[in-house]
Amino acid sequence: MYEVALCEDENVFFEAHKKICQNILDRLNIEYHISGFRNSNDFLKAFMEEGKRYDLLLLDILMNGTDGMALAHRIRKSDREATIIFITSSPDFALQGYDVGALHYLMKPLDGKKLEQLIHADYHSRFSNQFFLFETHEGKRRIAIKDIICLETAGRRVEVTVREGSIYVSGKLTDLLNELPKEQFTRCHQAYAVNIQSIRELTKQDAIAVNGKEIPVSRTYMKDVQRAFVRQMRSN
Repeated sequence: MYEVALCEDENVFFEAHKKICQNILDRLNIEYHISGFRNSNDFLKAFMEEGKRYDLLLLDILMNGTDGMALAHRIRKSDREATIIFITSSPDFALQGYDVGALHYLMKPLDGKKLEQLIHADYHSRFSNQFFLFETHEGKRRIAIKDIICLETAGRRVEVTVREGSIYVSGKLTDLLNELPKEQFTRCHQAYAVNIQSIRELTKQDAIAVNGKEIPVSRTYMKDVQRAFVRQMRSN
C-alpha cells in the first residue's frame, strides 16, 4: 500500500490536489491510501502521537500554525525515508527544501503531469523490486516478491506458490517470467520456475528442494539452476 499524506489548509487547493493525486494513482494502477490534513497540528498528531508513517508527503509551505518547512524539519528528525514534495504559491523557500531532502518543489496551480512523473519514479523506486501485481480471476493481488516460492504451468494457467498458499494466473509461464525480476527467478523445467532465494539445496541431479518440496530440474536448465544456487549461497 502506497501511503500518501496531503497537508493543505486552503480548502479549494486541498480538494483539487486530492483529486489530482487520486487520478494519477488510479492511472498508474497503484494501490494507495491518501490521508488528508487541513493543518500541520493534525498531521503532527497522527505522525508523532499515533505513529503513522507515510511514503509520500505533499506539504503546503504557507500554512497556519507550523509552516510546511518547519513541519518537514520535524518529520526528518524521526523519518529519513519519506519522500517530501512541497506544493506552494511562493518560490521564496525553494532552496530551503534541500535542507530536508525534498524531492521537488511544485508551484500552485499544481502541474499534474509533473506530479505524475514524480509519483511514478518514487513509487517504483520503493516498490517495483519488492512487490508484483498479479491479475487473478478474483481480482488483483499484490504479492511481495520475497514471498513467491515457485511457479508452475497448470493447463492454461500458472500456479504461483506463495507463503500463504497458491494463486492462479491466466497465461503462460514464459510471459510471467518476462515480467518478474530476471535476477531473482530462474526456470528449472519446461513447466517450472523458482525464486532463487527459495532454493534450499540441490537434492539430486534432477530436482531441487524448495521450502519442503521437490521441484524437477531438466537437463536443459540444470546449469542455470546450479549457477543460481551458487550465486544465492555466495550472497548469503
